[in-house]
Order: sequence, then C-alpha cells, then structure tokens
Amino acid sequence: MRRRPVNQEEHEEEQDTLDFTKPDYVFLPKGNHFYRQQGYYLVCKSCEITHAVWIGPDYLMVGCKEDGSPVLKKRKELGQ
Repeated sequence: MRRRPVNQEEHEEEQDTLDFTKPDYVFLPKGNHFYRQQGYYLVCKSCEITHAVWIGPDYLMVGCKEDGSPVLKKRKELGQ
C-alpha cells in the first residue's frame, strides 16, 4: 500500500493548537474517598472520575476507618 505524500501546508491547517494552561475540565478530588475492592485494586466509588490503587494479591480490604481510609489485612493473617 502506497501512502500519498502529505502536503505540509494542508497538514498545518488541520491541526488545532491546544492550550494546556486552560483546560476544558478541572477535576478536584474529594478529601475522603469511598473505596471498594475489585480484584487486586481498591476502586474509588465516590469521585466522578474512576481511579484506583493497586494493593496486589497479598492484601484484602476488610473495612474502612471513620475517615474513609481502607483497612487492609494480609491474606495469610486471615487464614487463606
């Protein structure tokens, strides 16, 4: 398959200049997060943008503290 040569002038006209100092969307995370374990991740369910933390195969989330931080236990301590 042959590619046609791109005319530099056409290519420059098609590109939009992005200004990253003025984003269209600003995400301000909450102070406390509500996590649920999904596989080896703790996934935040309280923010509008999904984000997660890797905890790996050695830990299991067993609850939350009053401030919302997760309580993790080693799987070997739980007898698994």
